[in-house]
Amino acid sequence: MTTFPTASVDGALRIHRVRAEDWLSHRDLRLDMLDADPDAFWADPREARGRTEAQWRDEIAGPRIHFQARRGPAVLGGIALLPQGYTPAHVIPEDRAHIVSLWVRPEARGTGVSGPLFTALARHALALGRPDLRLDVDETNTAAQRLYERLGFTATGARDPRESRGTAWVEYALRAERLLER
Repeated sequence: MTTFPTASVDGALRIHRVRAEDWLSHRDLRLDMLDADPDAFWADPREARGRTEAQWRDEIAGPRIHFQARRGPAVLGGIALLPQGYTPAHVIPEDRAHIVSLWVRPEARGTGVSGPLFTALARHALALGRPDLRLDVDETNTAAQRLYERLGFTATGARDPRESRGTAWVEYALRAERLLER
């Protein structure tokens, strides 16, 4: 576990890599994020609520590597790294990883939670030999775009239409090393 000191009187912010035994905290965070921001993610909140313990454990063991930001027992947010595709047909270049599922609880936004999540994720991506980081954000989510740009991400120009919403996913990129320079 990586610990990042914060200015908070609530104690140190810890970044924790999620393991199978963390399935309850992972489930709770995931359901909260899908309930709060259902259009920001590629998941169906109804399907997620119907999952069993085994399915949550399988998600943790799957291709995504999940991290949580914790202060004491409270889980403040999470992020995941996807270093390989979801299926054999979903190929990711060998030097690339995708960032998915960033979410910070509304009451913890603006308190320095996102930066340490990205730092831990960047370190892990580099350890895997995948320094080219990519993420997608809905073109209407200007708050997330501002955060990514503050961290050094730039839009690549790639867009993936979201026909059900009449918007598009916008791809952002950054070399993982840049996140460690902050």
